[in-house]
Amino acid sequence: MLDALGLTRYRRRQLDRHTDDALAAEVAARDRAAFSVLYDRYAGRIHAWAAHVLGSDRAEDAIQEIFLLLWMRAGQFDPSRGSFAAWFMTLARNEIVRQLRRLAASERVAAAEEIERLFELRGEAASDPADQAIERAAVPDLWTALREMPSEQRRALVLAYFGGLSHSEIAAQSGLPLGTVKKRIRLAMAKLRAGVVRGEEDPPASESTNQ
Repeated sequence: MLDALGLTRYRRRQLDRHTDDALAAEVAARDRAAFSVLYDRYAGRIHAWAAHVLGSDRAEDAIQEIFLLLWMRAGQFDPSRGSFAAWFMTLARNEIVRQLRRLAASERVAAAEEIERLFELRGEAASDPADQAIERAAVPDLWTALREMPSEQRRALVLAYFGGLSHSEIAAQSGLPLGTVKKRIRLAMAKLRAGVVRGEEDPPASESTNQ
């Protein structure tokens, strides 16, 4: 007969074979063992992402907040609307961006520049297949759309979205006219929609896409 430790190990082996969706349902029912399995599956990748954006020290706080949100909101996950990876990576991204926007403008610019560098490097070196699968599930075509747009547009978009800078702050930081900043962000958003939403048309040809 299994003792308590043996039962715990047996339960863990069973849960390791479960899908993320099934584990999320268990977490919604307040199953700590299922929560532990999801933590082990995602913590490393999310920590690496948070460390790139926020720095190692702040990444620890972000990880705690993200998994606390998972524990509290697992019941909100609806598998009919998409994969668990998509839902959870969106939750993680929103929390990382929320914490990023607490920083001073100079720190946000530095973080946004690091994010832009990661977009540029994405695809140049093969990453772990599991990481690639999660990225594809979480943000279909997003990485590709951002990487392939002109660097000037991507930088403006990253500063605005990830860095939380206003159009005026981006203009001051980059030394560009405000109208140019607004145009670059508008064109970048159009390309992003075209990459994420199938069938979305490109921006009007009358506007240069490389401003």
